[in-house]
Amino acid sequence: VSDAPAWTTAAGNLGTVAALGTINFTVAATNATTFGVQSGALPGGASLNTSTGAITGTETGSTATTTYTFTIRATDAEGQTADRQFSITISHGATGGAQFN
Repeated sequence: VSDAPAWTTAAGNLGTVAALGTINFTVAATNATTFGVQSGALPGGASLNTSTGAITGTETGSTATTTYTFTIRATDAEGQTADRQFSITISHGATGGAQFN
């Protein structure tokens, strides 16, 4: 008898990355042998390493501050699964510009 994967990474926002910045997060679950995006979408330029749970890349494509929400499924060697929802925010910082004299 094998336990299904159990998430060790808390659900919710993994963090904020500046526009065109480097994305580098890792999700983890005990007993998991593979990871896959079940629903939603990673930020443009990001990819999920299906073996390690690493989400990496250089952000591309956003034009305004955006939160990308997605569900990742962890699967063990026996095909048991566990899903968890995460998000990553891409920030475009302050808009406008005040000039001080």
